[in-house]
Amino acid sequence: MASSTRIKDLDAQIHFLQSRKKKLEDRRKEQITTILARCGANNLPDDVLAGAILEAVQAYAQNDPRLPQWQQTGLKILKPGRGKKKAISL
Repeated sequence: MASSTRIKDLDAQIHFLQSRKKKLEDRRKEQITTILARCGANNLPDDVLAGAILEAVQAYAQNDPRLPQWQQTGLKILKPGRGKKKAISL
């Protein structure tokens, strides 16, 4: 019986963690959508957006010297200030 209870407990934990993972993934998708909208990038053609994202991923992997500048600009988009959140013009 103890083994059966232990399995049920583990199954419950797995289910909880899978549910939590799904919520975190959904939240991340919402954040990315918000970032794209604030930047005005949601108006770009998909191929241009994909290429730009790929370049950013490669730059990050190579510790590109542009990263600090991108981070500064990104902070302005992520935390535009109080009040209504609006698109940032760069």
